[in-house]
Amino acid sequence: MGKWILLALVAGFGAWWSFHAGRQLSEDAIEAQYNLDSAAMAKLDADYFCDRMTDDFQHEAVTFALNGTQRETLGKKDSCEGMREGFRAFKRLNALTNGAMGLSFENRVVEITLADDRKSADVETISSVRMGRRLLSRSHSVDRVIRRNGRILYEASKSKSWVYVPAQ
Repeated sequence: MGKWILLALVAGFGAWWSFHAGRQLSEDAIEAQYNLDSAAMAKLDADYFCDRMTDDFQHEAVTFALNGTQRETLGKKDSCEGMREGFRAFKRLNALTNGAMGLSFENRVVEITLADDRKSADVETISSVRMGRRLLSRSHSVDRVIRRNGRILYEASKSKSWVYVPAQ
């Protein structure tokens, strides 16, 4: 009888964690996650970001560049491929210049809007990429984040980016 009660308590706790507590978000947890994301960005770690996307991740991107405006909607696979390609280019540039080009990233959380049930949030950010003192790009994004099994994941993103260097 005691084993059944213990088993029921453990199962109840597991269900509570899986369907409620393991999915709850807080502003502090989101801020901490975005700080980790900034460190991964500085390391040009595309795999880290790909692991943080849900399988059904969608990114609606608008890019304003010197050669025109580009609009696209990307799923997880295409987002990861684009990120890997971009990070490879930055890594090559850093290697060719022995880090002298001074590539830097800045990501600032502007606002976090938690859903009433605290199971999702919209996170508004402004990001910039610089090479030395030259601004290469600036982005304004609104990310939809969720929490599954204690991990904060990207579910969707809408971004507008301004690129300030000529395209090849």
